[in-house]
Amino acid sequence: MKTIEKKYTFLTVLTVTAVMISLLVPNSTANAQAENLPVPVIGVVDTDLILQESLAAKGVRLERDKYANQYQTQVKDTEEQLRSEDQELSQQRGVLAPEVFQQRAQAFQQKLADFQTQLQDKQGRLDFAFQQAMQEIGNTIMVVSSEIAKERGINAVMARSQLMIFDPSMDITKPVLDKLNERLGTVVFQNPETLQRQGADGAAASGNLQ
Repeated sequence: MKTIEKKYTFLTVLTVTAVMISLLVPNSTANAQAENLPVPVIGVVDTDLILQESLAAKGVRLERDKYANQYQTQVKDTEEQLRSEDQELSQQRGVLAPEVFQQRAQAFQQKLADFQTQLQDKQGRLDFAFQQAMQEIGNTIMVVSSEIAKERGINAVMARSQLMIFDPSMDITKPVLDKLNERLGTVVFQNPETLQRQGADGAAASGNLQ
């Protein structure tokens, strides 16, 4: 029994030793691959700052606010009209025949529902136009960042929001912002009234809004 126990222990030690040796002995294939990898040289870009401060982004927000203000005026006028119709309908409740009043009430409810649908469509179109314009800026940021990185021997670029701590010398935000402003001072903001956008079902939606 003791002989068996000693043999088992001896085999166990051999197994553990073999595992340790396999970890310590260099793997020529892995080392060769590692040697071929470039040393990381990282640049950091504050994309949030660029999307806030770039000339193109500021212009996009101005266009969005312009349409939003127009819509707000239209909404205010329509709301006042609907409120007036609602009050008039309430005053007619005791004058009109029940079936006539019911018909007018249903018609008013339909008008109210249509108004709410138009509001949602307007907002959806405006949001889509804004996203499309900002996407163009985002794509150009990628291109410009790549060019700046190449000029400075950087082989990896990360967004500032992905990092908690980094050396300030790694930050290339300013040169990226400057080059972006030179290349893309403005972005065409599509007219939300006439643009085509992909709906949730993948079909294009278009048309004039009242």
